[in-house]
Amino acid sequence: MAVRDRELIEEAFKWSIEAMYESDEVWEKEYQALRALLQDDPFVDFRAHLADGAERVSEFLKINLEVTERLQRLHVYAHMKSDQDTRVASAQSMNSRASTLFAHYGERVSFFIPEMLALSEETWATYLADERLAEERHALDDLLRQKAHTRSAETEGVLASLSDALSGPGQAFRQFSNADFDFGSFEVDGTVYPVSEGSYGVYVRNKDRRVRYEAYAKLFDTYMAHKNGIATLYAANVKRNVTMANVRGFASARHASLHRNNIPVSVYDSLLEGVHHGLPHLHRYTDLRARVLGLEKMAHYDRTVSLAEADLSGYDYEKGYEMILTGLAPLGAAYQEILQRARAERWVDVYENKGKRSGAYSTGFYGTRPYILMNYQDDYNSVSTLAHELGHSVHTYLSSRHQLPQYSDYSIFLAEIASTVNETLLVNHLLRESTDPQVKAALLDQQIETIMGTIFRQTQFAEYELKAHQAVESGEALTHESLSKIFGELAQQYYGPRYDLDERAAYEWARIPHFYNEFYVFQYATGLSAALVFADRILKGEPGAVDAYMGFLKSGSSAYPLDVLKRAGLDMTDPSIVQRAMEIFGGLVGELENALEASKVL
Repeated sequence: MAVRDRELIEEAFKWSIEAMYESDEVWEKEYQALRALLQDDPFVDFRAHLADGAERVSEFLKINLEVTERLQRLHVYAHMKSDQDTRVASAQSMNSRASTLFAHYGERVSFFIPEMLALSEETWATYLADERLAEERHALDDLLRQKAHTRSAETEGVLASLSDALSGPGQAFRQFSNADFDFGSFEVDGTVYPVSEGSYGVYVRNKDRRVRYEAYAKLFDTYMAHKNGIATLYAANVKRNVTMANVRGFASARHASLHRNNIPVSVYDSLLEGVHHGLPHLHRYTDLRARVLGLEKMAHYDRTVSLAEADLSGYDYEKGYEMILTGLAPLGAAYQEILQRARAERWVDVYENKGKRSGAYSTGFYGTRPYILMNYQDDYNSVSTLAHELGHSVHTYLSSRHQLPQYSDYSIFLAEIASTVNETLLVNHLLRESTDPQVKAALLDQQIETIMGTIFRQTQFAEYELKAHQAVESGEALTHESLSKIFGELAQQYYGPRYDLDERAAYEWARIPHFYNEFYVFQYATGLSAALVFADRILKGEPGAVDAYMGFLKSGSSAYPLDVLKRAGLDMTDPSIVQRAMEIFGGLVGELENALEASKVL
């Protein structure tokens, strides 16, 4: 399909951005009004007066909510205008000015948290008991959790001034990886393959094993050539995390990181325990992969090449949307009505146009419709991506309509559950409908790769992070040798005896940017585990499963993330939840093996 100019795309396939502002001129008037409001500073009378009483705090929060709603609407419109055609200079200017205005707002309200945390325990108790702050009680309780780990004003000032310098290791790594490293190129059968982090992901899916190996060797050898420097950067990053945790009085760096979302370390430990329980299923998959590829052992660069291929094209937007409606039917009539509303109200910007931002995302907030940017390509991947983004959008829609504005958003710990439930229900629908074993094998292979990459691989990364931080906390030094030993032993443990661990694979830690955002990746694994269990309960028709899931979608951030999931019947401190996800994975591996046998691949 040729890429068209935006004005040539039918209105039905463009998002209804005009529902926020009728025109850019209306947006401009609102921008100028908000700019003047912030210039006058609507919060000035509250500064140094938050101790005056609950009514004072309530007034601040009310004004703050009104201002942030207007700012968010302004920003959502501007970034959508910017993304729909990045060549339009006026839209880029709008987006930049909206971001600057948000920063100005941040400066105006920066006094609130320090002043609130400086209040006495007695004042806090009075405020939390006051009915005028009843609607804010959970948000205030969340803020109060920080008090025990907040230091004196002088110390906090010093820590704030050091924040940029302390982020140096991560910034330096990204600069090396994205700008300075030259990964070179290689040649196979007369074709030259330039290597980058982006192209590597394509090359390791190539059917020619020589291409996969050469890409792997070029990329990993570049990182290994700088192993001492990268190890020094990562060690400094870990030391920073450990030091900051000590300064703030946390038991460990992991405790400090998980404290942000009120996640106990038992959730992290339950993930590791549950995934360890499921490793025999991953070993079985490694064995299957080696057999299909005709290998004695599976190398690192053999992990993602497709085991089965099928023609999954021919899904135009209307056909794809109908497939989504059918696939998500188990979620019930209320969910179907929202999907129909999304299509009727044009939540989705469907097709690629010249200058449009690549990829896909869901945006919006309680004051707008949810919106989805797509670059739809009439294939199954596009249908699956649309189902994924609709999961986010329906989650936003239901949270916004069932919660107060301040609780209408949801934590990153929960953010990918709804999208993954949709993907899982969709692929299960296609698997039930298809009679072609080759199509079944291709769909199962994709689903298994997602679980392998998101649950097993991210849990392996999470365990590596934990061991690295524990080493520093016990006084050990981190070197490229010790880091590679930790990473290599975990890789062998996870992938099993038919995984060929070579020296390069043990150095993969050196190329992972997520490690500079400590104790973050485990959330990918917990989220997908929860989604698989939700979907499994729904598909099996377990009593109350749909109602519990819909309740989850409506909860927003009205409670802490773990409590939101507990109310929906998932206790993530219990390893059995992840273990059930592992059993689901094991079942998929068995189905894939059967489909490959039926299609004569095995």
